[in-house]
Amino acid sequence: MEIADLKLGNKYSRKDLMDIFKNNSFMRGMNKCNNTNCMVLLSKHTKGRIYEDTFKDDLTIYTGEGLVGNQKMTGANKTLNESNETHLPVHLFVMFDELYIYYGLVKVAGDVYTVIENDIEGNPREVFKFPLKRINQEEFDYQIEDKDIASFHPISIKPTLNVVGAAIVKNNKVLIAKRKTGELKGKWEFPGGKIESGETPEQALKREIKEELDIDVSVNKLIDTSYYEYKDFNVNLSVYECFHEDGTINDIEHEELKWVDANKVDKEDLADADSQIAETFVDSLPMSINDEPLHFDYFESRPIEETDGQLRRAVQDYERSQKAKQRSGANAEEAVIRYEKDKLNNAGKPDLADLVKQVSKESSDYGYDILSFEYNNSVFQESHIEVKSAKLSNNYIEFFISENELRKFKNDNAYKIYCLFRTGNEYKLHIVNKNDFFANDYLAPLTYKVRIRIHQ
Repeated sequence: MEIADLKLGNKYSRKDLMDIFKNNSFMRGMNKCNNTNCMVLLSKHTKGRIYEDTFKDDLTIYTGEGLVGNQKMTGANKTLNESNETHLPVHLFVMFDELYIYYGLVKVAGDVYTVIENDIEGNPREVFKFPLKRINQEEFDYQIEDKDIASFHPISIKPTLNVVGAAIVKNNKVLIAKRKTGELKGKWEFPGGKIESGETPEQALKREIKEELDIDVSVNKLIDTSYYEYKDFNVNLSVYECFHEDGTINDIEHEELKWVDANKVDKEDLADADSQIAETFVDSLPMSINDEPLHFDYFESRPIEETDGQLRRAVQDYERSQKAKQRSGANAEEAVIRYEKDKLNNAGKPDLADLVKQVSKESSDYGYDILSFEYNNSVFQESHIEVKSAKLSNNYIEFFISENELRKFKNDNAYKIYCLFRTGNEYKLHIVNKNDFFANDYLAPLTYKVRIRIHQ
């Protein structure tokens, strides 16, 4: 079969395209076919795509090439952009499942523009959009948007918005805003807005806060990011800690503003994407340690024998806890450092207090988080402290421990486990009693390493 034999609206396999256009690839969306001196565009509408091309009236809005980072006007993007000047024929096929529908010859029918979309790694970037128009459209009565594309709805695919929010902190309070329009009307959120083309998140945040609240802010650290799929749109939200620098708040965008206690913002009726980040924000706030002794009966509990369903949920909780640990673990460790320094200073040993440090920042080879010291009767010794974020449930504390940590706890006389769990603005501290711990069975296995020898 030759190019001239192609029929508008007919379906072809990948092998058909390879034979027709004398090209051995067609794995990419944009294909320059040197042997037949033309270009073949594949508009793919299979599941799992990070972006979709759209069909609007007599135009096809075709997304450029490049899966990671800002797309560049090089390679196939440049070839398509210059195809009118070079008189290069451009053939468009629309792909569903494993078949390609021939949409005909097309040409670039307007200025190429850029929009912000996520790359394959989930990061916002600039992508090219090529407006394409079918040549000899009056000869083609196949309505692709009505017949095949209906089940995929590329024109109604929910947009993904890349937005930034500001956690503006003042006197231990944080500012939140109530939406007055749209799907999220009545929900509270961190003020902010969409990232425009060419802006960094920090630039976008300063601009949005100036436009919405008429104040200048300084942008400090990133608190967290979240992704949420609402009914009409998806959102990638990044919230930064910010500080009010200049100006008087003059809200022109929201139904209401209010300052709430920073450590209680996660209790507000927040939009879902903001709610996820509010938990991290509260975890990030500096907290002290209340070391009033907690009394647990180490011999009251029986060995853990959980059902398969409970173990599956436990693994899921463990995975979530690892993400939470990465976000808030540093804060807990800093609280322990302050606690240990205060303890040694109060004991009249400021020289030892100065040596307390967070070794987990230096290397994972230590196998513990905090190097501290115990001082008794003019003798001091090292303390190797592993900090655990624990959950208090029905008078039990629960935490996760690795095999390496368990081995160190058993064999290293200086090794200690500090369990911290939140109570309002404080951590409660429980130092695990090593002798009692190993006298009973508190461990529930969550994962196993599988090792199978293969004979070759």
